[in-house]
Amino acid sequence: MVMAEYTLEVKKEELDKKIKELAEKYRKDVMIPGFRKGRAPVELIKVRFSRELEAEGFQEIAGAKLEEILEKHRPFIYAGPDVLDVKKDEEKGNITLKVGLEVPPEIGKIDYKKLSRELPGGEVTEKDIEKELEKLREINAELKPVKRKIKKGDSVLVDIEMGDVKMTNYSLDIGNDTLSRFIKGMKAGEEKKKEIEFPEKFSIPELAGKKGEIKVKVLDVKEKVLPEIDDEFAKNMGFENLDDMKNEIRAQLEEDLKENLEKKIREKILDNLIEQFDIEPPESLVRSLSVNMTRADAEKEAKRIAILDAIALKEKIEITDEDIDRKLNEVAEGKIDEEKLPGYRDNLRPVLIREKTIEFLIKKVRGEDGDN
Repeated sequence: MVMAEYTLEVKKEELDKKIKELAEKYRKDVMIPGFRKGRAPVELIKVRFSRELEAEGFQEIAGAKLEEILEKHRPFIYAGPDVLDVKKDEEKGNITLKVGLEVPPEIGKIDYKKLSRELPGGEVTEKDIEKELEKLREINAELKPVKRKIKKGDSVLVDIEMGDVKMTNYSLDIGNDTLSRFIKGMKAGEEKKKEIEFPEKFSIPELAGKKGEIKVKVLDVKEKVLPEIDDEFAKNMGFENLDDMKNEIRAQLEEDLKENLEKKIREKILDNLIEQFDIEPPESLVRSLSVNMTRADAEKEAKRIAILDAIALKEKIEITDEDIDRKLNEVAEGKIDEEKLPGYRDNLRPVLIREKTIEFLIKKVRGEDGDN
């Protein structure tokens, strides 16, 4: 647990002054036998309500000093403050309070060379474009009825029975899976039985993991006639020509690649941070994260969060209220109740700071200006 400990001291002089202030504050409302309301001497009030005034005075002074400490760590306080110890100097009258906060760890210098190790890269190739063109051919294939035996690539309509599973008019594209291998070679109108065991992760959920006799009747067989990849095909797809279509495919692939690479780079940088800074994950973070993930994943995510927060504090990375308002408008579209808004803002601030910290790290790794 990343626990920062602080010692607060409330001196007797401070407390005496605060007690006098409180006694004078409450004097007008206090009724003491023998005195009219609001006329009892302050010293008498201090004696009569000494325990209450001392407790309230101590809370106010200690609370103000504690607030200064909390402000240094906001918005990254995971748990606390917890009172660890209280001592009173009977001779001097001073009270010492030790409190603990679960906060980000202190980290050393970041080694950006190590941070950039094995970052993923890539580029769109002609082969990638050809794959996309083949997908478009498949999508736009014409299905032509045939009377021959079924072969790979055909589209068939079948009835299937296996135990309590009954599937009628089931459409299937013939490939190399268990069921396809059984159906290959059959013709429309034929029926066939066989003992089969399907793998646990079979593509048809109803048959996954099943073992026993299967009965298949072929109702219809169609052959896929793929269109030629030429200017005419491109025009049918809404482009001027084939080159225009290829350029659009390339642009989309590059956009997708950039987005995927950004995600992979972020993940790798976060993994490299954990490797560089071997910290103990904040337990309160682990507990809250464990609600939606395994303990191991929660510990890993808690380490990531704690290290990012430590970097944000170290590098003084901050966001503005305008940043928060902009994000709130994006995700909520003005649907958040006004009374709930402060809570949303407080919760969103550390999230946005972490996002900005990751962007800061990516710029540093790439050798760009890491201006925050």
